[in-house]
Amino acid sequence: MELTVVVPAYNEESSIRSTIKSVKKHVPDARIIVVDDCSKDRTKEIAKEEKVKVISHNTNQGYGAALKTGMFAAKTKYVGFLDADMTYNPAYFSLMLNYAKKIGLDCIWGNRFAGAKNKMPFVRKIGNKVISLVFWLITGKNVGDCSSGQRILKTSALKKLDLGTLPDDLDFITALSKRIVSRKLKYKVIPINYDKREGSSKLSLIRHGFRMIKNIMLEK
Repeated sequence: MELTVVVPAYNEESSIRSTIKSVKKHVPDARIIVVDDCSKDRTKEIAKEEKVKVISHNTNQGYGAALKTGMFAAKTKYVGFLDADMTYNPAYFSLMLNYAKKIGLDCIWGNRFAGAKNKMPFVRKIGNKVISLVFWLITGKNVGDCSSGQRILKTSALKKLDLGTLPDDLDFITALSKRIVSRKLKYKVIPINYDKREGSSKLSLIRHGFRMIKNIMLEK
């Protein structure tokens, strides 16, 4: 067992079972950790029915906090993560893991805008492209998608990223990207498809978009 897949979940009862089953199908040897961020629905109970490890927050702490909880709990050489809403395809994890091992990467993630299919809502597409443009202008690195939520990291690289000090909210992801680049970790970005989400989005375009851009500018 080389890979742990962390699935942060908040009120995802409509898709958590399908997400777990899909991860089991595509990376059957991976350990799965679902971090339930104090859901008000049956997310936790459904995840437990699927016989995976479930870690529960007593209060809602945020997407980033859930990811950190799961990543700190990982005991394997690599740790990956994806959302619980069926937007990301776990089939890419095998490809990512092969790249990570073959090239000796600290991190690899998917570019949703380079794949053959992207079912992201139009307004979010524009917002994500603006954020990636800002990332390019600030860092000089054109990663294509700095807020992608499907990645694999080498567990030993988490110390270099000071994982515990990353943001607890959805802006965790751009802060992570900025630290990976600014701290000169070895990374690669590959094309992936992105599907229409199940359930309601927790993203606030203005609030989270502002925080993401702020992270890109200030994180080191």
